[in-house]
Amino acid sequence: MNGLQRGVVEFATAVSKGALRSVVDTLIEQGEIDAFVLERRVTHHHSKELLLRLLREAAAHHISALRLAGMLEGASYVVEHYQELSPELVWTGPAPAGTATRQTEQVMLEVIRGARERLFLTSFVAYRVDRIVTALNQAADHGVDVKILLESPEGKGGNLSVDSVSLMREVLPRARFFAWQKRSEEFTGGSVHAKVAVADDRLAFITSANLTGYAMERNMEAGVLLRGDEHPRKLADYLESMVSTGVVEEL
Repeated sequence: MNGLQRGVVEFATAVSKGALRSVVDTLIEQGEIDAFVLERRVTHHHSKELLLRLLREAAAHHISALRLAGMLEGASYVVEHYQELSPELVWTGPAPAGTATRQTEQVMLEVIRGARERLFLTSFVAYRVDRIVTALNQAADHGVDVKILLESPEGKGGNLSVDSVSLMREVLPRARFFAWQKRSEEFTGGSVHAKVAVADDRLAFITSANLTGYAMERNMEAGVLLRGDEHPRKLADYLESMVSTGVVEEL
């Protein structure tokens, strides 16, 4: 990456979308690179420094105003795309002073409310999550296919002392529930220990938290929220394939 390319990327990454749009529009409208006018389109001192550095590189490479505008606009779309794909840390529990992360329940609600066609949740256990239940029922009301995979109780081949499926079915009448009951010999004694929520092929939340009130609000829990196409789609396809191949069965 040469100095010009680096300058384009650094400036497109540092400034706001509005400031970048203003610089691009000014380059197109004026048809020339006027450092004095362009500098007035950004406000932050660091952004001004990056802009002036970029303009020096553009002059050294004999880049026209229209070509520079195109480079900046193209870079802005790439930067925005990869920022959307960046994982977001999710944390519930005590946090160091000065840190700012969203909590488990906030992100779980975002995923549920973001579903348009299908939603798949997995958890070891589930109970006492009133706000989650409300959001799931609202999703079902809007036509979302809500699937929930939970660990089975001990009386039905699982490792759970409570029957989460029965508890949740009472409050989620339109959800579809699944269980991992036919376990091959190599998985004897194993449990549904994955905690994920996937909305369509766009949002995937992978977390240590079960669907319980304590996990949503009081436990120390960590997770990541993934946006975009690749990883949410792969996880959604994996979960759906367990249903279609009979690894997990609808109850």
